[in-house]
Amino acid sequence: MSANETGQAGTLSKVEGVKRESRGLRGPIAAELGQPTPSFSEEAVQLLKHHGTYQQDNRDTRTDRKKAGLDKDYSFMLRTKFPGGRLTAEQHLICDDLATRYGQDDLRVTSRQCFQLHGVVKTNLRPLIHDLNHYANITSLGACGDVVRNVIACPVSDIDPKFAGADADLGRLAHQISDYFLPRTRGYFDLWINDEKVRVNEDGTVHFPEDTVQHGEEDPIYGEHYLPRKFKIALAPDFDNSVDVYTNDVAIVAVTEDGRVAGYEIAVGGGLGFTHRKEATYPRLATPLAFVRGDEVLPIVEAIVRVQRDFGDRTNRRHARMKYLIDDLGLDVFRARVFEYAGREYPLPRGIKPTAQPDYLGWAKQRQPGLNYVGLWIENGRIRDFPGSFQFKSGLRRIVEQFKPDLRLTPHHNVILANIRDEDVSRVQALLDEYRIPTDKGISTLRRLEMACPALPSCGLALAEAERFLPGVVADLERDGHGDAEIVLRMSGCPNNCSRPISAELGVIGCGSGLYNIYTGGEYNGTRLGQVFLERVHTAEVSNVLSALLAAWKEDRNSGERFGDWSFRVGVEGLKEKVQLAADR
Repeated sequence: MSANETGQAGTLSKVEGVKRESRGLRGPIAAELGQPTPSFSEEAVQLLKHHGTYQQDNRDTRTDRKKAGLDKDYSFMLRTKFPGGRLTAEQHLICDDLATRYGQDDLRVTSRQCFQLHGVVKTNLRPLIHDLNHYANITSLGACGDVVRNVIACPVSDIDPKFAGADADLGRLAHQISDYFLPRTRGYFDLWINDEKVRVNEDGTVHFPEDTVQHGEEDPIYGEHYLPRKFKIALAPDFDNSVDVYTNDVAIVAVTEDGRVAGYEIAVGGGLGFTHRKEATYPRLATPLAFVRGDEVLPIVEAIVRVQRDFGDRTNRRHARMKYLIDDLGLDVFRARVFEYAGREYPLPRGIKPTAQPDYLGWAKQRQPGLNYVGLWIENGRIRDFPGSFQFKSGLRRIVEQFKPDLRLTPHHNVILANIRDEDVSRVQALLDEYRIPTDKGISTLRRLEMACPALPSCGLALAEAERFLPGVVADLERDGHGDAEIVLRMSGCPNNCSRPISAELGVIGCGSGLYNIYTGGEYNGTRLGQVFLERVHTAEVSNVLSALLAAWKEDRNSGERFGDWSFRVGVEGLKEKVQLAADR
């Protein structure tokens, strides 16, 4: 595809050239896998993202290693794909085993309903990807990179009584969409899975025959350039926004009538990432585009993807997400192009918006007789055993081994165990108690609703701490008497917003080493973004500022008024006055 065909004038970005010359996402990966070095070249790193892995290094040791004349302590994060967050008991056990064998002995539930395995060294990368595919039927292809990422959906649409029938199974639709947009390159299978063509040498290096990497093919949807940037899709029913549906490039909202799905509201252009102090970048919620029937979902989504492929910005990656294309063109022009690519027009949207954001913690009856599900609170999604505290990894493994439940990963970093028989409920609960795994009890309301991204030390984009910092902040707030506050509180180490703090009621976003911007005024159900309240708050002051905000809210709110609605009503300047008054008292 030429630069003119992309609808962009100017020089294509360096990454576009890497993708174009990659021979179906192969590039130099095979050759560099065979080298004894602990890292990959910049070109290979860009392509590895499409295979589901990021090259990282331990930033806690970076300075000391540099002083000692040592290279960075490299490792890799591998991300799986679980459309709708669904996996079987067997798949979980295999992932658990592989995290111990090839990673750092833990699994990390992401806000996009999949697992991340951290701490994988280069020599273990191929056996890990091979074993995931071969033994667990789990792919990492397209989990990262400039393609459609893991498609997320309400985690209980096939089991909760609120969903009347099979047509409301959004997880199944998520799987269909995910499979449809899976990159079609054979490179992934040649590099990681095809044992007949690959030989592991005695020294641990990998040998690939020449014919493994010489042939390329153009993807029927993505073409040779793939997409300009990552592309996210989410599905939600009109009464449940647990997936933060409007933060995605494509938001698919199932419109229900008498418990049945009457059609789908399609919204476009969501995305939360931005760059501090660069006004040309900004977060955006998806805008309603059209209303479609069930059999029209895939055709219109494909048309949207193709429009983004052909007209999205390939010269400036900071301007490459679809939200910028929509704002540059105007929604009407963008809609017209989508309809042109789809070969038909669709009815205009109905303006339906989800009304709540449940976390599905605790026990609940399924609509299937005799079966139950239970939502488990996993602090920031980190499935590991914490000394003297939560035994998430060993406890979850024992329950899954013994009772074989299906698992659902939630967009709040939690885990749901499904299809538990009535007669097994008490025994499962006994094991949860034994291993100190909370459900909806045993933790404060505030802690129940917290969420943070991994940030330091592994993420190369992190500007400040998040996962290691937020639990202590929550403990401070609990000590100040705010543990019962029903507030969606989220923290991210940078403005990429992986934990979605800017769509929360109260968000904390890293802006520098030990510095954070605090956002208020987001809506509980994820339909309004927060605004900057204070900038460059030091680590030592974050808890004090948040505590003052919560104290002012409790004193000033109207009856039943949520924090997000109160802070939006009062406004930034009003909040500053009220927080100062609270602090003075």
